Amino acid sequence: MAVDKDKLQEAAPIARFHKIVLGWDYYGLLTELTKNEKKNKKKNKGEIDDGLGMGKVKDTYKDVDDYISTYEPLLFEEVKAQIIQSKDENQLLNPKRNLVVACTEVDGFHLATLTYEKSDMDDKEAISQNDLLLLLKPNHQDKEELPTVYAFALVESRQASSFRIRMYLAGEAKNLKTDAVETCPRLLNIKSLVTSSIEGERFFVTRKICSLSTIAREYVALWSIGSLPFKDIILGAAEKNIDSEGQAWKISRPLEEFIKDNLNESQQNAIQAGLSRKPFILIQGPPGTGKTQTILGLLSAILHATPARVHSSSGSQNIKLRQKLTVQEKFHHWQLASPWLSGSNPREEIMPVNGDDGFFPTTGNELKPEVVNSSRKYRVRVLVCAPSNSALDEIVLRVLNSGVRDESDRSYNPKIVRIGLKAHHSVQAVSMDDMVERKKGSMGGSKDRDGGADRFRAEILEEAVIVFSTLSFSGSPLFSKYNRGFDVVIIDEAAQADYV
Repeated sequence: MAVDKDKLQEAAPIARFHKIVLGWDYYGLLTELTKNEKKNKKKNKGEIDDGLGMGKVKDTYKDVDDYISTYEPLLFEEVKAQIIQSKDENQLLNPKRNLVVACTEVDGFHLATLTYEKSDMDDKEAISQNDLLLLLKPNHQDKEELPTVYAFALVESRQASSFRIRMYLAGEAKNLKTDAVETCPRLLNIKSLVTSSIEGERFFVTRKICSLSTIAREYVALWSIGSLPFKDIILGAAEKNIDSEGQAWKISRPLEEFIKDNLNESQQNAIQAGLSRKPFILIQGPPGTGKTQTILGLLSAILHATPARVHSSSGSQNIKLRQKLTVQEKFHHWQLASPWLSGSNPREEIMPVNGDDGFFPTTGNELKPEVVNSSRKYRVRVLVCAPSNSALDEIVLRVLNSGVRDESDRSYNPKIVRIGLKAHHSVQAVSMDDMVERKKGSMGGSKDRDGGADRFRAEILEEAVIVFSTLSFSGSPLFSKYNRGFDVVIIDEAAQADYV
C-alpha cells in the first residue's frame, strides 16, 4: 500500500501539537491570565514577559530550529488567547451530557466515542471536526466550586448519533517539552472514568471551547519549513528596504503618487518588493495592518508596471512609441479586441453588474474599447489565492467595490473571475458558474451542454486578467487544461495554507 509522504510529515508535528494543547489545564489558564494581567500592569510599557518562553522575532535565522523555536511559542500563545476569548464570548453555555461508549489507547492518546443527541444536530453550537471541547465531571455537592475532574478533548469525527474525541491523559507538557510530561491527578481521574466498566461513571458534560482548524494548519505549516524549496529565502530573508531605483519594474508617476498618498510606508515597501520581480516575496503583517489594502495596491502596480529599462531619467514619457495608428487600423484593433461589435459574438442586453463593462483593458471610457499601444504590452496575468472561501471573497469584494488604478491614476474594474465553490452572494456576479450561465444565455443555450460549458470556461479564463481561487481549487483540472500560465501569484494568509 502506498504511503502518503505529506501525511507522514504532518503526523509528528500534529501529534506534538495535540499533546501540548490537550494536556493544558483550562482553569489553570484562566488563573494564569489573571496573574499575567496584574504583572503586566506593574511593568513599564513595552516590556516583554520572558516567563512565557517567547523570544524576539528576528529578520534572519541561523537554521530551521532557530526559526521554529521563535514562532512555536507565539502560536501556542495564540491558542491560549482563543481559549480564553471563548470564555468572554459566552461560548461555554449550553453544556451537553454525553456517555462514553467506547475508548481505546493509540500512540499515547485516548480515543473515545461519545453519544450525541439527535436533537442537538440543528443547534448552531453543534460540534464539528477539530473543535476543542472541555470534558468534565461537575461538582454536584457545590455547584459554585470549580470542577476538579476535567480535561481538553479534540473532536476527530462526528456521526448522526455519536462523535469521536482525542484526549492526552498522560500529563502536562511543561515548557513545550513533550518528552518531560508531568502527571497530574485530574487527568488520571479522567482516564480512570473514561475506561471504567461502570456506565454511570462514563457520563460527562462537554462544552465547546473553540475551533483549532486554522491554528493547527498554521502549526503544520511552521514545521514544514524544512522541506520547502525556498526555505533559505525565509531563513535568510531579503534586504529589509528595497531601493525603488533598483526595481525590475516601474510604475508611472501618477500611480506612484496615488500609492504614496493612500498607503503607509510599510505598505509602500511591500509594493516595491512586489515590483522587484524576485521569485519569492514574503510580506508579513499582524491583523488590522492593511494586508488586503496592500494586495489592491500590488494589483494596481503589477498590472500597469513596465520594465525599468524602458524608463529614462525623465520618466516613462520618453518611451519610444511606434507610429500612430490610422483610423482603419484602430477599427481593426477594436474588431479583434471586441468581436461582438461586428455581430459575431453578441453581448447580453443587460450589462453585467459591479462595473464589469465587458471591455479590457479600459481607460475609464465605457463607450469605446481601448487601443493597446506599445506602452501597454507589458501587462501581466495574475492568480490570487487564499486558503479559505471567506478570505478569498473578501479580496474579490474589495476589487469589485474599489477597482484598481491604471497608470493614469484612474479607477476601473478589470476582467476578473472567481473560481471555486461556495462563493458569497456579494461576489456571485463574477463567479465562474454564474458567468458560464450568462454566456450560455447570451448564445441562446448550447446543445452540447458539457462541451459548451468547458468552452465557455476556457473563454472566461482567457479574458480574465485576474483569476481568484482558493488554494485547494487552484490544483483542479480546470487549471491543468488551461494552456496559459500566470505571471504573478499572490497568496493571501499564506501562513494558514497547508497546501501550496
